[in-house]
Amino acid sequence: MSAVSTPIRPARRAKAFRALAAFTAGALALASGPLQAQPRPLNAGLPIIRDAEIEQLLRDYTNPLLRAAGLARQNIQVVLINNRAFNAFVMDGRRIFVNTGALVESETPNQIIGVLAHETGHIAGGHLAKLREQLANAQTAAILAMILGMGAIAPMPRIMARIAAVWALASCS
Repeated sequence: MSAVSTPIRPARRAKAFRALAAFTAGALALASGPLQAQPRPLNAGLPIIRDAEIEQLLRDYTNPLLRAAGLARQNIQVVLINNRAFNAFVMDGRRIFVNTGALVESETPNQIIGVLAHETGHIAGGHLAKLREQLANAQTAAILAMILGMGAIAPMPRIMARIAAVWALASCS
């Protein structure tokens, strides 16, 4: 008794390939979903320093800046990070992180006030929200490109079969 395999017809194979491509595209679209900011704990793994006097001084520097930017000061928090680099950043649109290096290396209070004003500008300008929107748009474009790419590959089995047939005919002549 010998096993005889029945060849799959090209039309059926192409249909199965398209179904697989559609399933893969759908799975990719569902798995990636829109980008969403995940709530992070206050420390977010950063080495936070708590010092009542420095925190009060930074609040005193920040309050007029927040008022000028039209932001509610009770919604914004300034957090000290134990890091020697001269740096500050905004993480979630509500917290300004200031490295201790910025405090140590500043020669005048105005330098720190300038840093705080810069970070306040990021919050007031909604830069983090705009960045998230741009990332979501880029993700959507990438998914569409993958789907279009799969659509371009879908007819390949038929094309390859035709090439093989032409090659076989040419070889027999």
